[in-house]
Amino acid sequence: MVSALAFVSATACAPHAARSVANGELGPLPPDTAQVCVVRPSATASARAMPVRDNGRLVGATRGATYFCYLAARGLHQITSDDDDTGPQFLRAEAGRRYWLHQDVVELGGDVHAHLDWIEEPAALEMVDACEARVRVAVPGHDDNPSALPIAPAKRM
Repeated sequence: MVSALAFVSATACAPHAARSVANGELGPLPPDTAQVCVVRPSATASARAMPVRDNGRLVGATRGATYFCYLAARGLHQITSDDDDTGPQFLRAEAGRRYWLHQDVVELGGDVHAHLDWIEEPAALEMVDACEARVRVAVPGHDDNPSALPIAPAKRM
């Protein structure tokens, strides 16, 4: 399995087109996987990329009003965002399910902080509508094909 992710420049999409882009990603998932999508609808500190890790492994990053999705194996996941003062989010991923995280980025006294909160899909799709772009995440040579994405492994118990 390829462990490195290549972050390709964000693909521009008009706000009204964001939902159709998201809906295009909501098809069937590869066997034994879940999908986690991280949505950052605010342009606060838009020049600052905010990496997200799953069990310590880099799975994506947002920059400005963007979002991304990645695959996760069944089981326990500890998801963190850089500069998150509230601590990690935990997930027991079930195969075939989709999970949404809102990455709230704030700037306080010159410092940028982000924290993650679980949200339901209808609210997430509204946030996707506010996004200017979707961050493309791909394995080199596979051109953002969800079935070619590496899968974030679950924690071993």
